[in-house]
Amino acid sequence: MHPLLKVLLVIVSIVALGFAGMAFGFSYLPTSTEISQQFITANPVDLEQIAAFSQYRSCAGHDHRHPTVATGEFEKTPRSMKHYVKARPEYRGTQDKVSVFAPFEGEISLIDNDLGGPGDQQIWLTPDTHNPAIPRHWQFVFFHINLDPSLREGARVSAGQRIGFANLARGPERETDNFDFAVGFTRPLHQPAGDEVFSHMNADVLAEYKQYGITPDTLVITEAYRDTHDCPLLPLEQNGPGQDPQTIYFPPESGAHEYIFLQQY
Repeated sequence: MHPLLKVLLVIVSIVALGFAGMAFGFSYLPTSTEISQQFITANPVDLEQIAAFSQYRSCAGHDHRHPTVATGEFEKTPRSMKHYVKARPEYRGTQDKVSVFAPFEGEISLIDNDLGGPGDQQIWLTPDTHNPAIPRHWQFVFFHINLDPSLREGARVSAGQRIGFANLARGPERETDNFDFAVGFTRPLHQPAGDEVFSHMNADVLAEYKQYGITPDTLVITEAYRDTHDCPLLPLEQNGPGQDPQTIYFPPESGAHEYIFLQQY
């Protein structure tokens, strides 16, 4: 083997081992300090446009579980570990009326067209609260969003900046009243871990919700309750066009009572 090729292979091996070592070194469970971060400094929605939020661990929509930040384990049974945001009735079926906002200073880290294609996007945003040299950080995720066309992956956003609109022109009749959001913690060698969104809002943002009677504790169904009160399930063979054939969906009525309505609505 040519000496220069040997040197090149050694360098590549060292670099690869370095990256592997760094990934392993930063793969540990989220710390209590990381879990307690309140990085949401601006409201991601305009509460004047919103009627209600589904509870964390509700039977609304479909099974959406993830490893939890505290244990890295999945909870036992199907449940929705995110929040559906129910818009006021007059916005049903719209695509350019219900605004969504960057919940912090940061950047757009991922644009996923998901099953809906362009114009019905999943948007991941990363706050500036993490050390860019360390591959461990929180993400805020919007589902079913029409992103402002001027924004791209890697684009900088400021807290409170409108980044697009909810796509409510979905479903068999091309109209619905909801979209959703969640938070996730990413670390090397693991799936993103999830947590309850409202526990990561700062005091100023929570004060906005309190004016409408919304507090973090009202938006959480406990794990113990959900473990003993299963969500009803629809058979996978009933999944229709636009639905993931491998996702477990709940009957529409099953989560109807697991929404918290804004008091002034």
